[in-house]
This record gives sequence, structure tokens and C-alpha cells, in this order.
Amino acid sequence: MMFRRKMTALAATVWMLLLIEPFGEAGAAEQLRALLLSGANNHDWRTTTPRLKEILETTGRFEVDVLDQTHRMTAKMLADYDVIVSNFNTFTARYQEPRDAGWSEQTKSAYIDFVRGGKGHVAIHAGSSSFYDWPEYQELVISSFKVGQTDHGARHKFPVRIDVEDHPITKGMKPFTTLDELWHDAPVQEEATVLASALSSEQSGGSGDFEPVAIVRQFGDGRSFTLMLGHDVEAMEGVGFRALFARGTEWAATGEVSISTTGRLPKQKEDGIGNSWGGLRWQAGDDAMALMAGDEVVWRFDYGSQAGKPHFHPLALPGGPSLTWQSPPDHIWHHGLWFSWKLINGVNFWEEDPQTEKSEGSTEWSRVQIMTRDDFSARIGMRLDYRIGDDRPVLSEQRFINISPPDADGTYHLDWAMTFTANDDVLLDRTPLPDEPEGKTWGGYAGLSIRLAAGLKERQVASSDGTVVFENDRFRGKARGVDYAGLVNDEPMGIAVLDHPDNLNSPSPWYVIKSDPMSFFSPAVICYHSHSMKAGESMTLRYRVIVHRGRWDQARLLSEHAAFAGGNDR
Repeated sequence: MMFRRKMTALAATVWMLLLIEPFGEAGAAEQLRALLLSGANNHDWRTTTPRLKEILETTGRFEVDVLDQTHRMTAKMLADYDVIVSNFNTFTARYQEPRDAGWSEQTKSAYIDFVRGGKGHVAIHAGSSSFYDWPEYQELVISSFKVGQTDHGARHKFPVRIDVEDHPITKGMKPFTTLDELWHDAPVQEEATVLASALSSEQSGGSGDFEPVAIVRQFGDGRSFTLMLGHDVEAMEGVGFRALFARGTEWAATGEVSISTTGRLPKQKEDGIGNSWGGLRWQAGDDAMALMAGDEVVWRFDYGSQAGKPHFHPLALPGGPSLTWQSPPDHIWHHGLWFSWKLINGVNFWEEDPQTEKSEGSTEWSRVQIMTRDDFSARIGMRLDYRIGDDRPVLSEQRFINISPPDADGTYHLDWAMTFTANDDVLLDRTPLPDEPEGKTWGGYAGLSIRLAAGLKERQVASSDGTVVFENDRFRGKARGVDYAGLVNDEPMGIAVLDHPDNLNSPSPWYVIKSDPMSFFSPAVICYHSHSMKAGESMTLRYRVIVHRGRWDQARLLSEHAAFAGGNDR
């Protein structure tokens, strides 16, 4: 069966923070024995074989032997190993007939029986491209370069996305970008599962589709993993390659994975997820809920009567300073991370009077339900009503926010889902844009918004569209996602927001400010024009907010958006 998935999104990302380091405390785990086949390959096996050996041995999980004379394999020799890793093939040159590897029928039988009997097999890049007239071998290696069908574009940077998030190899892994040679139109065995795929860009001479790069299948009682990345040593330096290779080899050998996606062992385990910043715990207050890392707040949700609007502040990385600002003196109605309409039927729901701390229009909330879990994820549900005067609410909202636990480097996300129902005819509007009648420089804001901390230095804004141009300290443009990052205590970190493709006016208009002292951004859904709703009509808006280390670029935003959209990207 040919694996060929038509492109539904331009998915891309930057490097994961994946460093395969010594196993440390886990050194007590039983070591696995790997036999690394080498000695012949139409790629530079003399440099790649030592690198593959080093990657595996650096984890502390493997003892690796290299075999250059592969024809000497016997059943007795293989019995001492848990997994075969193939960096070997019989190609002499591209598009030439493969040469004879000198394997006897006994060697071939021993090879197949090794995996079929319950052991593991791993093929790296062209390490599967041999024995085209041997059907069992082709089934075992899952995919290979098929002359006359398979091809590749120029070696270039491309995004790799995770297609199966719950497989032991890819569980917890993030999308990444790598510099490599990407094949397209490679045949894939019917029984295989594609764990990860990569965008083969037409500009590089590729197919324009997502092509498989990490594939698995059961083979008898054993397991086979094929990683089509790894053209040369430089490609193998990529942290994404190294993580997939190490974890995939362990899975092939055992059916399980203990090597973490960071390659680091948790320093503490009492918080249930393992990290280096101290145990996580829940802290409930009066009309508030917070996730704590030691004595520091990771995130706090405030829904008290004096909150102005229900909001999150602080938002921080575990053990780090806040990335948000609550009620800054220049705009007391900015509430860290919050949602507010600007004008509903001409009435202002956004700004709050400094004396009364109330808006002209009243935002009321009730039925707040917060479910916290042992893995330090949470779900928040609540009802909101938007009222003008003493009349019944003109607009009602059902809001759900699902919050992930921090991953190994502290990154977490908040998924917002808000369904608005008009009780009367409703006009949602905003301050006019500068080029509109009575327009203002600051026109266009309304919706989900973030006011970032005052101490953010060397600020950088990136969009999934790739273009961010500020005019009068403001940026307006349409994009699937925007990242606002900077230095806090000399460490780069930021917050990204992704717009769901089913949202009104998607890809969203954005309103971003980078001035002194304001760092603010919002997927301002009605930035460019107002929106009318008839009585009884409903509308749902969904966003993902991600608190992360580092600075994200266009590629990372596109990849994260593809993951958030769940195949409904556009």
C-alpha cells in the first residue's frame, strides 16, 4: 500500500528540547544488546555508523556491537542480541541493480526468525533498501527506496509532525524540524503504522504531501521500526532524529519505552510526572485555583467577584517568574489572560471605570466547576452572561478550559472553548480601525487577550503567516497563530496562541502591541468588521494558549497549529 496523505496544512516547527543524555539513576535498568549492521551502504556508513552507536550507548540503555561482515550472521550469534539495527544496504549507486550481499539461505532464515521469534529490528534511512526479491525482508523492513518510483528532493529543512501520539515511541514527543533528505513515494507495507510524517515541499523538489518518516509494525512475535531520516551525520545531530532513534530502538527490542523524550531522568517523582523544578501540587483559595511548583505559582485562575473578568494570572513556567501582568496602571482592565467583548449592541464591556472597577456592560459568571486531576491537568467550566442594565442578558456563554500538565521542560497549554448564544439580536463590535470613519490608532481589539509582564526584554513576535510588521507600535494581520516571546531573567520564554480553523473569520485577525511599556496580543476575531447574531443563534470560538520556553518561529507555530486543529487545518 502506498502511504500518501494529501497535505491539509503547512505543518512545521523548531527543534524539540530533546537531548539524549546518560541514563543516570536508570543505569540500573537492564541493558539491551544491539547489533548494528554496517560495512556497505550507498551512504557514508563510515561516519554514520559510529554516530548511531554513540547515540544508543549515550542513553545508557544499550550495549552496541558493530558488524561489517553481515554475511557471517548465524542464529547462534543473533541469539545474544535483543535488536538488530540496519545501517546496511546492497545499493552500489542510485538506480543501479543492487549487488549480492553474500547472505546464505541460513543467514536469511536466521535473520527473519530472529525478529519473528520476538526480537526487534530497526532500519535507518537507506538501511532498508536491500533484497528486493525477498518478500519476507520487504515485509520486515516496512518501507524502502523503490527504483523508478521513490525519489527525493534537495536536502533541506523540513517539519516533522507526530501522527500517532499514544504510541510508546512518540508518546509525549513534540513536532520538530530537521535538516535531512526526505523521500517521497516510498511504498509502505499494509500492516504498518505511520507514527510521524514530514512535509515534502514542492519548492525543494518534493511531492507537496506529507510523507512517512517513522513507521512501525508487528512481525510475528517481534517488532520492526523504520526511521527514514538520517541521510548523514549532520542529519543525525538533530535532536528529533536522536529521540526517535533511541526510543524506537528500545521499543523494537522490548515493546516498551523508558527513555524519556528529553533523555533526562526526573529528579523528583512525587508529583506524578517527574521534573527538575520541585513537586507539583494544587492550591485552592477563595474563588481561585492554582497549580504550584514548590512555592511558586505555575498558573492561577481567579474567578472572584472582584476579579474584573475571570482570568489567569500569573501564567509562568514551573519555578519561573510570571509572564503576565494583572491590572497594570495604564490599563487596569487588562487581566493577564482573559476574554472580553468590546461593544455589544453599542455598550462597552471592555474598559472598567477606575473608581468603580466596573464596565458599562456587565459580565457576570456562575456555575463555576473546576476539576483537578492527579496528573496535574485540569478542566474549568462556567457560565457567563453579558447584561446591559437590569435587562435579561443579551448574550450568554458556556466556557470550558482544559489545561494540560506541564511536560518535561515545563511547557503546558490551555484549550479554550466558548459557545455564545444570542438571547436577543446582537451586534458585536469594536473601536473602528484607523482607515475607517472615526477610526483610532488603537482600533480593532476584542476577544481573547494577553497582557505580558513588564519585565519582558528583547521582545519578538512571530506569526504563522511569517510576516510581522509594526506600524505605530501595532501589528494587525491574519494568521493561524502568533507567538510573543522575550527574555525573562535572561531566559527566552513566551506565550503562543493558536486560532482554530472552525472559528469565525479564521485564520484570525490579530491585534498586537509592542510599545513601551505594553506587550499585548489578541486573536481579535472581529478586528476587521463587526459581527451580527440573530436571537437564538450560537457561535463557538476555540483557542489554544501555550506557555513555553524559547522563542517560537513560523515553522513551530504551523506545526503546533496542525496538531491543535486535529486534521481540520486549512
